[in-house]
Amino acid sequence: MRDPKFVPVIVGVGEAVDRPTDLSQALEPVALMSQALRNAESDFGARLLDQLDSLDLIGLVSWRYVDPVALLAQALGISPARKTNASMGGETPVRLIHEAGLRIAAGEQRAAAIVGGEAMHSASSARMTKTPLNWTPLAGRDEAVRFPSSRYALSKAAQALGMHDPAQIYPLYEMAAQHGWGQSPATAQAESAALWARYAAVAAQAENAWIRTAPSADQIAEVSERNRMINWPYPKLMTANPTVNQAAAVLVTSLALAREAGVPKDRIIHIWGGAAASEPEDYMLRDSFAHSTAQQAVLESAAVSVGGAERFAHLELYSCFPVVPKMALRTLGLNDTQVAPTVTGGLTFFGAPLNNYMSHAVVAMVRKLRDNPGELGLLYGQGGYVNKHHALVVSAAPPPADLASDYSVQAKADAQRGPVPPLLERYDGEATVETYTVRFARDGLAQDGVVVARTPKGERLMALVEADDAASMALLQSMESSAIGTSGHVRTDVFGKLVWEAGPKRDRSAREWKFAKVERIDHLTIVTINRPEVMNAVHPAANAELAEIFDAFAADPDQWVAILTGAGDKAFSAGNDLKYTAEAMARGESIDPPLAGFGGLTSRFDLDKPVIAAVNGLAMGGGFEIALACDLIIASEDAVFALPEPKVGLAALAGGLHRLPRLIGLKRAMGMILTGRRVSAQEGLAFGFVNEVAPAAEVMSVARRWAEEIAANSPMSIRASKQTVHRGLDEPSLADAYKGQSAYPAVKALFRSADVREGPLAFAQKRKPKWTGR
Repeated sequence: MRDPKFVPVIVGVGEAVDRPTDLSQALEPVALMSQALRNAESDFGARLLDQLDSLDLIGLVSWRYVDPVALLAQALGISPARKTNASMGGETPVRLIHEAGLRIAAGEQRAAAIVGGEAMHSASSARMTKTPLNWTPLAGRDEAVRFPSSRYALSKAAQALGMHDPAQIYPLYEMAAQHGWGQSPATAQAESAALWARYAAVAAQAENAWIRTAPSADQIAEVSERNRMINWPYPKLMTANPTVNQAAAVLVTSLALAREAGVPKDRIIHIWGGAAASEPEDYMLRDSFAHSTAQQAVLESAAVSVGGAERFAHLELYSCFPVVPKMALRTLGLNDTQVAPTVTGGLTFFGAPLNNYMSHAVVAMVRKLRDNPGELGLLYGQGGYVNKHHALVVSAAPPPADLASDYSVQAKADAQRGPVPPLLERYDGEATVETYTVRFARDGLAQDGVVVARTPKGERLMALVEADDAASMALLQSMESSAIGTSGHVRTDVFGKLVWEAGPKRDRSAREWKFAKVERIDHLTIVTINRPEVMNAVHPAANAELAEIFDAFAADPDQWVAILTGAGDKAFSAGNDLKYTAEAMARGESIDPPLAGFGGLTSRFDLDKPVIAAVNGLAMGGGFEIALACDLIIASEDAVFALPEPKVGLAALAGGLHRLPRLIGLKRAMGMILTGRRVSAQEGLAFGFVNEVAPAAEVMSVARRWAEEIAANSPMSIRASKQTVHRGLDEPSLADAYKGQSAYPAVKALFRSADVREGPLAFAQKRKPKWTGR
């Protein structure tokens, strides 16, 4: 017979929920956790908190503290020898209970508490309403506690596309798994909805659940204004809900201490054992998205330990997103009609206090097993991006054997794992979809798609699917057939990101521009910003088009000079489209400019071909910065220039603050920059940043005259001259510039070209040169 001093048991559980009608009375996370621990002590039936040997506080997110576990101990008036600010991750509560049991089994301690809590709902509401909270002062980011596992390794490919939210990543597993199971997206979605309805029904009966309305499977599956799509294929009612105020606590002691305290036998829950394993931390370095060998090893081990999964009368299968319990049920060889997948209600409906859901699951499981002595319960928690997996077997009945000290099944998980494909950051060519999702904005509209794809050599990459690529987006959102296995092509866009497009490689030069017009006349390219309805203000899509247009201009040897102007007669460009920017930020969309900068020009420092700005009206903010990035400015008599960003709380960071002082001198530039004042075309001419002023009706003809005069010269000479001027300005001295110019690429290209021979020959033959630009 085992010595009860070394038998770990769960003896007390408690929860706390806060639904304040007055935010000024809202409980902060530490207060919620304190309340949960007091409730757990009441459930124990005697004083225990002041006897704790350890207090583990599960990593929290909703409020920043310097040392939350110390603050909690102080609030409770206790001083356990071991206090930890424990890790992040949904499996953390299960692991901490298991580890507390092992310390008790080893005789290292007698009593432990595991607690976690969040007040995300109150914190978010206070931010939105600007309501001050009477909480512990928010710690600075540098002084706040750093919980272990608060960050996971992410590949550069995932970082580049902003694929770091679990809500974006679990769909990759969902789509791969359903394809692997031979399901259509419609069939798989119906399964997910029915499963989630089971979770919702349980939450509806739970006193401390955040949502208790028990929507039907049809309601869960139907996308609507109140149930908008978050990331394909999951709408809001299939997504974990972290915006809750909930806390839970679990007390673990030795059986001996429980008996000394007089805890009735039918209230004691035994820890039988468990298993844990992890996947590679970077989710792009997994062998497959259709399974998790770590999950499989953990659940199979738990089932084997009790003689088969059918012996589990009660389950809590982690439920951040439907794919996790769907995979778990298949691994266990069970379905949700045989045994309920939850005793708690799931992270969507009961609530997802981030890393602490499984603490609530333990509370629910303890209560279930107390009512059903002799039955077995399985607690399965999972954390990260399908990273960490931990299972724990519990029962009111004593276990048949001592608690095993080694619960890792990592070796088994690793042995089952297949080869991991090489991961590419740059690629151009054919690629087939391995898995995918679609990201949706807060207004419910598709923002873009993301595919994980394989090259013909089996390498893996991650690429965007652009929202306006109707054919590709339709494939990703089909409910009839999966897009997995669909072939397409990958290119690099003007933002430096990989983009996947279904079907054969597309001819980008033949595309129709929406926000710009391009005209090519002999060796001249004329580009017109075509958004006159907003004074040719530029938004991300227009920026992308302009960047691609100037990419094509730079790469075309037959195009020697470009003119950039604005549509209509009111504005060259009013700069950044601030209204669109505000709306895009509210939708969660990126507003970053392309690599070549605002207007496709302000960060383009390697363009050796001349560009002329034909400024036909306002050139404000970013519009002025685009003009400054051009080599010449021809302005209409009514043109106006300014950098008014400080007037709207911004700064001219698209090169204007650097180019303007270089062009007109520091004092004049600072006069414009610090006041944001408007400068006329004539004043711009006097300052020196305007080359010529023309009547409004003649500005384009004057710009074309300048272009024709430039084009009459050797394009190779022009490129060498432009490059030498700009590079020379970066040299520390005139002597250094003079000495280094012969090594500049455009100068070397000039002396290898046909132009360098054609010029002297034409002069000698007294004829007009025939330039080739090569």
